[in-house]
Amino acid sequence: MNSERLPGRFDMARWLAAPTLALLALTLSGCGREELVVGLELELLVAQQENFQGRLVRTRGVVRGHPDPRHYWLEDAALNRVGLTPDDAVSALVDEEVEVTGRFSFARDRGRRIEVQQISR
Repeated sequence: MNSERLPGRFDMARWLAAPTLALLALTLSGCGREELVVGLELELLVAQQENFQGRLVRTRGVVRGHPDPRHYWLEDAALNRVGLTPDDAVSALVDEEVEVTGRFSFARDRGRRIEVQQISR
């Protein structure tokens, strides 16, 4: 084997490998980026609402509602409450205990709210 050809082959292999590795890294960078869901009691969510602003949360409670204006909330035995939206995701579950997963938000003028992504009995 000619020793002058080895460095050329090695350089060519490295030259081809670099773009392949870069493409693989870009592809894999999107994997595993699923947002973690924070599971917690409703009482803690209410007590530390600022800590969960914008987070994906999972909590349990009883769905309650009021017709005028129509709105729904999740409530525990200690009467801790968090609003639930959209209405059509929870309206059929009034007075039932559920587990809710969704995006939590808090605003002084609107209160606490979970935008429901998943709900189960």
